Amino acid sequence: MVKQGFLNLAEDEKNNIIEAALDEFSEKDFEAASLNNIIARAGISKGSMYHYFNNKEDLYLYVIEYAMAIKSQFLGSALEQSGKALTDMSFFENLEFQMLASVDFALQHYRLHQFGLRLQSIAEGPLRERLYGDLDRAFEEHVIQMVEDAISAGEIRADFDRDFVIRILKFTLMRFTEIYPAYQEFGPEDREALKDEARKIILFLKQGLQKCSSKEEKYELL
Repeated sequence: MVKQGFLNLAEDEKNNIIEAALDEFSEKDFEAASLNNIIARAGISKGSMYHYFNNKEDLYLYVIEYAMAIKSQFLGSALEQSGKALTDMSFFENLEFQMLASVDFALQHYRLHQFGLRLQSIAEGPLRERLYGDLDRAFEEHVIQMVEDAISAGEIRADFDRDFVIRILKFTLMRFTEIYPAYQEFGPEDREALKDEARKIILFLKQGLQKCSSKEEKYELL
């Protein structure tokens, strides 16, 4: 956990350490990242770092919280600009908003995007559970609620197994890079191409998941 010594620092000193940590953690997986490199990047002593954090894991946890706060602020601003509350969006509007806003976030905060990708790659085990467990559970609860609300509202089919739908949505929202690998390395010039790819995925999901009206052909599961 973060120590009081770090909290007592001036904002520019805190930011200096955060920037150094982000540089290292966005370039390397957690195991390969070096606390000594971060100390050198930040231009502080090793003793000072241990006055701020117990170890690399605690610093990593702090950076996760920092990244989540930045993304939350970004999504809140994007939602405000959309002029529509999430509660007023349909299931597929909500899905499209999240995916397109994530593209914009990655373009504006590329290091945080890379950091997030590396965070997802941590192998299952005690380390992932400590670093990622609460976040993973919160995200799953978010997706479950989206699915349950959409089924209750008659927006998506109820004949699919709920766990199947939840797994598909989690993969779509969290593993976009595996559907469209170019998303892993991109620049501002790729913005519209990335958004087009996201819209294709949403259309694909919509045509498979959307509940048919009584006048439409009813699909039968194989």
